Amino acid sequence: MKRRRRVLGNNLAFLDVMACGLGAAVLIFLIVKHHTGAEPMIEEAVSDDGQILTMLRQSEAMLEDQVEATARQIENLKTQNEDRENQIEAHKAKQAELEDLQLQIKELETKNSELKKEVVRIRPQQTADVIQNKQTGEENYLIGLKVEGRRIAIVLDHSASMTDEKLVDIVTRKLGSDADKQKGPKWNRTVRVARWLLARLPKSSEVAVIGFNEKAKILNKGAWADSSDATQINGILSEIVRLVPTGGTNLEAGLRELRNLRPQPTDIYIVTDGLPTRSVSSPNPISRCRKNATKVSGKCRVVLFRTAVKHSIPAGSKINVILLPVEGDPDAGPHFWGLTARTGGLLLVPAVGWP
Repeated sequence: MKRRRRVLGNNLAFLDVMACGLGAAVLIFLIVKHHTGAEPMIEEAVSDDGQILTMLRQSEAMLEDQVEATARQIENLKTQNEDRENQIEAHKAKQAELEDLQLQIKELETKNSELKKEVVRIRPQQTADVIQNKQTGEENYLIGLKVEGRRIAIVLDHSASMTDEKLVDIVTRKLGSDADKQKGPKWNRTVRVARWLLARLPKSSEVAVIGFNEKAKILNKGAWADSSDATQINGILSEIVRLVPTGGTNLEAGLRELRNLRPQPTDIYIVTDGLPTRSVSSPNPISRCRKNATKVSGKCRVVLFRTAVKHSIPAGSKINVILLPVEGDPDAGPHFWGLTARTGGLLLVPAVGWP
């Protein structure tokens, strides 16, 4: 019988141990080598993380700045929006005002149209004036003054004071030529007053015009003129225009010419600017006033006025006075008012710009 070969268990165990040891050595070698190469990678990874963190922080700051800028833009837009809303409200208010004005304009246009129709409907008053007077708004009456009477005498002052209102201008005008005196503003106004009176004469009346300064003269060759005779009336007006305002004021001379009219006037219209400075008759010696003195005081002018009206006015005549302004004669108004009141006439101190 064949003998079995005996297996040695101890030798097999040694080989296994050696193989395991070799494998362990290789594994350790590999692990050590791998660990040595990983350190730079870890450091690089850490460095990259820092840069990324820095970039993220920068991005965050930029985003914050953009957020703040956007917030400011939003506030600006809100402000602009509020301004526009206010403008819109103001525009709406103006639009409402414009609409109200348009309504008012329409109402006024309607009223104006109605007034025009009324004007067309009413026939204009036809006047029979023999003198064409271009002034508007003047008819027969002016603050109660009416040109009336059967025989009307107009006593027209053309002394030096009738050129201007202020004394310095009157004195300056005295030194000029006759043409300069006739250009005086108050004298032009006096001519307009005469034109106004002549244009308002009643149809069935007669008229006479007396011009006076230091002397007096009846125009129209000293005769009465028929108020309906355009040739005579325009001739009288032409004579008035040719008068020269110069010299002193002799009211007595002007009133005395009334006696030379035949028949006597029923109504008298005096156009002057103050109390007289000259006289025909000698005043009362007690007054110490001379009739032709170079300088005349206010008291003497009153004496000359009383002397002028005492015996010169025809009995029963009504006197009206148109008193134009002059500087330095405060007593004229009361005395002329007393004269017109005694005879049933009217004193008129016209407003600036009339006629």
